Amino acid sequence: MPDAELVAQQRHDDMDGIPPPAAQLDVVGHEAAFGALTQALDGGRMHHAWLLQGPQGIGKATLAFAFARTLLASTGEDPVAVARQVAQGSHPRLIHLSRPLADRGGGFKTQITVDETRRLMHFFHTTAGLGWRVAIVDPADDMNRNAANALLKILEEPPARSLFLIVNHMPGRLLPTIRSRCRVLRLGELQASDIAARLRKEVPDASDDEIAQASAQAMGSMRTGFQNLIGGGGEVNAQVRRLFALSTPDWAGIQALADAVTAKGREASYGVMVRELFRALGAESEAALAAGNLRAAERLAAFWQSEDARWREGEAYNLDRKQMLLTFFTGLSAARND
Repeated sequence: MPDAELVAQQRHDDMDGIPPPAAQLDVVGHEAAFGALTQALDGGRMHHAWLLQGPQGIGKATLAFAFARTLLASTGEDPVAVARQVAQGSHPRLIHLSRPLADRGGGFKTQITVDETRRLMHFFHTTAGLGWRVAIVDPADDMNRNAANALLKILEEPPARSLFLIVNHMPGRLLPTIRSRCRVLRLGELQASDIAARLRKEVPDASDDEIAQASAQAMGSMRTGFQNLIGGGGEVNAQVRRLFALSTPDWAGIQALADAVTAKGREASYGVMVRELFRALGAESEAALAAGNLRAAERLAAFWQSEDARWREGEAYNLDRKQMLLTFFTGLSAARND
């Protein structure tokens, strides 16, 4: 069944025209990890919680949904029906915890809240006796402290025939007590050839040169590859690097970039810009630290943290994106010159 036939539930990090993890039927580059899960299932050694760790955008959530389909269909259900229900978020034995819709503004909340985690208790209570139940936490990095503690309590006394597949981009953001209750599957960056093959399948109108460039600059991330290809990633990244290299803000250039990435149909370009802004900011902080300028490194690191929170809030409440960018460079100038 082609991926396009699946109608997927909405996620906070969807890309227009690209099937989200729940609707992708192929596991790319992580066949060994998928094999480890299936071997544990076939051998009757299925641990109740698995931590899928690795860089963002490499397909950890895709792997989680792929194995969930395998497990749910192992009891005799029609695999095609299972795939459709998983994509739609309607399978009765699967729950997917991700950042929920915001109460206002049309966006998504900045965190997975404790209310979301408490849904797990209701889910396992109401599905008792139905066979394997699967909970996908995607990603655990987005849980606030109360949500993480609520998840920990469930992991300490897991329900019978339950499986937790927990996506984690940054190990340092995860409670050590959660990590200690999971088996860890570490997933690495993807090969450029694997990324290129997927790009060619999903964007058949792209030229070979465009696909080659997008996959070569993807840094092992399928998501970055798509953003490069459909979001003009190379051009956007070059503009961000030029603006960062200047000692004083080029407000005309910043406004031009804001206009370009917020134009209709340029959602992917906006995602590329945000990623590159934070990559460049992190690189500048690391360079200051390497040069022994601890004060500058601390200021830039603090600015990174405050901006991360501000951009998450802006996404959640659908704040003006042009103003978000202008405020970023105003703050960057202050952090550099404080």
